Amino acid sequence: MKKLLTVLLLSSIYYSNVIHVPDDHATIQEALTASVNGDTVIVAPGTYYENVLLGKEIVLASHAIYDELGADWQDNENINNTVISGDHNGSAMIIRYGNIEPTVLGFTFQDGIGTSMLVNDCGAITQKRSGGGILIYKAYPTINYNRFINNGFEEDLGGGGASGSVADGGAISHYASDDVEFDEDRGNAGANTNSSRTIPDEMNIKYNYFEGNMSGDGENFYSLGFEGSIDVSHSTFEDIDCESNSVN
Repeated sequence: MKKLLTVLLLSSIYYSNVIHVPDDHATIQEALTASVNGDTVIVAPGTYYENVLLGKEIVLASHAIYDELGADWQDNENINNTVISGDHNGSAMIIRYGNIEPTVLGFTFQDGIGTSMLVNDCGAITQKRSGGGILIYKAYPTINYNRFINNGFEEDLGGGGASGSVADGGAISHYASDDVEFDEDRGNAGANTNSSRTIPDEMNIKYNYFEGNMSGDGENFYSLGFEGSIDVSHSTFEDIDCESNSVN
């Protein structure tokens, strides 16, 4: 499986337009804005203090895409040294629009506190701050070989959340529900347009590492509205190592 994934991703480099950060564009967001569906964006090692919006079906990867990622992938220098930092200001990354299926590989996501939104749950409106590392809305990305470190916030301590808000998905949150309204979209009627694209039966969130993430519900992963399955096999959740089927 790991060898096949590497071959498929490398094939995407050879048969698509490749955009390099920072050689072609200084920031990840500038590269994503310049990209089109089918492109590959490759990010050099460094710390990028950005709140990235990914709304296209592309491959976004660090230089780990060139490496043979084996059992010791958590020690990979490209993964550990290519950091997207939310800088305690929103989600480090938001993936949304049109039921897209991009691939995100080989990063460290850290210090994101999540995106503020309103969620209508059976008529009860709740203010939430969700998805510290990555917030996913009506998208179904493949997220492999990433580290999620110190994202989210503890409700009891405030932690940067809006007054009266609750926290979901410290590292990753996923929403497939229509009953979500983002603060940034208020007044924009077309912001949450539905897509006719087929929704997959499974999300691939394998081979990831989670440590120090915080929230009220789902400190590492939270999902609402998705009826399919979410595969998080071969991941390490601070206390639980799915690779060795053990508690560490």
